[in-house]
Amino acid sequence: MERIGIIDIGSNSVRLVIIDIKENRAHHLIENLKRTVRLRSGVDPQGFLTEQGIANAVETIALFVKFCQARQVKRIIAVATAAVRQAANGRVLVDRILQQTGVPVQVLSGEEEAYLGYIGLVNSTTETTGLMADLGGGSLKLVGFKDRLNQHSVTLDFGALSLMEKYELGDLPRAESLRAFEAFLDETFAQIPWLDQYPKLLGIGGTFRSLARVYRHHVQYVPDLTDGITIPAPAVEELYRRLSTMDLASRRQVPGLEQARADLIVTGLGVIYRLLEAAKCPELMVSASSIRDGLFFRYLYPRDPILFNVLLHHTNNLIEYHNLDENHLRRVSNLAVTLFDQLEPLHKLGSSERRLLLMASLLHELGVVVSVESLEKHTLYTVLNTRFLSLAHRERVIVAYLAASHDTPFRAGLADYMQHGPLSEDDLHVIAKLTPMLQLAHSLDRSRAGVVTHVRAELSPGLCELKVFGSQKRDLEISDAARHASAFEREYGVQLVVLPG
Repeated sequence: MERIGIIDIGSNSVRLVIIDIKENRAHHLIENLKRTVRLRSGVDPQGFLTEQGIANAVETIALFVKFCQARQVKRIIAVATAAVRQAANGRVLVDRILQQTGVPVQVLSGEEEAYLGYIGLVNSTTETTGLMADLGGGSLKLVGFKDRLNQHSVTLDFGALSLMEKYELGDLPRAESLRAFEAFLDETFAQIPWLDQYPKLLGIGGTFRSLARVYRHHVQYVPDLTDGITIPAPAVEELYRRLSTMDLASRRQVPGLEQARADLIVTGLGVIYRLLEAAKCPELMVSASSIRDGLFFRYLYPRDPILFNVLLHHTNNLIEYHNLDENHLRRVSNLAVTLFDQLEPLHKLGSSERRLLLMASLLHELGVVVSVESLEKHTLYTVLNTRFLSLAHRERVIVAYLAASHDTPFRAGLADYMQHGPLSEDDLHVIAKLTPMLQLAHSLDRSRAGVVTHVRAELSPGLCELKVFGSQKRDLEISDAARHASAFEREYGVQLVVLPG
């Protein structure tokens, strides 16, 4: 087992993540710490970091290094971004950190910072085309990607913190300040000709995560999860207009908004709102990824850090890190998609639903990392809350309820995801249609011995004969599968008979 730490020295905060990496490269985040330093604010009129700003940053990083030592971290990767890059004496901070902690700090160029953000994003989402925006305290990185490949990139030398200070938006903004702020953004974005070539804006960074938390509270949204949430552009504008009418004390009372970002939030939402307008994007997807994830994947795969298949990587990672019964999960998933293909005349679903069934089959026992008792409840929770499963919220909720229903239907709380979340009536139909196939597949490997090699579903009017093949005795599997016959008939309107092939 290898344990690495990644320290990200940003304009607004310093962050530390600690990640365990097993011998097979399976990995797991075990610590995620942040301390607000406001390094960008510690710059004098001549562009120099002040002595107090340097001292605060060094103290924070020294604490993080000591924490890494206590947690037995063997390697620390440290980078600095816009505040240090733009400061006239940024090298003084880097040298002092090395002197006092022994940790070398790489000062990232704007291009490197944008590229690492892009790596982190495309390795943690199934979206293959979009416009990435990484809004920090001192810079805004924009990357357009198509088929997961970087097409355009630009780094703008302003961020939420620097614009807040420039236009005095930290407390109750003046109307003329907001107009000047928005005009500056519109003029800047108009000079980037490729912004409107991408259908969706994908945001990373603390401001986007803050927006997601405020939005979730504002509409009582479930699941209570940032990664993968989609926010309509009109909702972003509404929150921006609402918060820009509040003073700082009032914003500190806004549900979901952390105290340390209350002064920055108007500026941050203004940037996001005007960027959505310039890019003509109808919605925003928020990702919890960051340049720290880009640094991690570059460390894990130095020759080519872009994952070949995002869903496959993260699913395999969960299975391998938690030592789940991989052979059983593979057999169940193979049987489930085989049934899906053979039963297409009954369910009439497509390739996207097939993928959801595959994911649920592979993750249907993830809840054992908590307990085998009440497994369905733990499976629902772990699938919903596992970091970087790479699914949008609608898909994640469907997969979670399918996985939790691998033995008996589990629907606790499902109505909430329709009333306050991403599901529709059609999605309930999808869950109902896919559940019997996963249950049958699970039963057909009930002994976990792999005695069932393949199945063949033969359809005739009012009847589905499921023939089960294998070289060994398979009475247990056939009997267990047969107990789902009544549920199958209720859903599909045909009798199910399970028999040896």
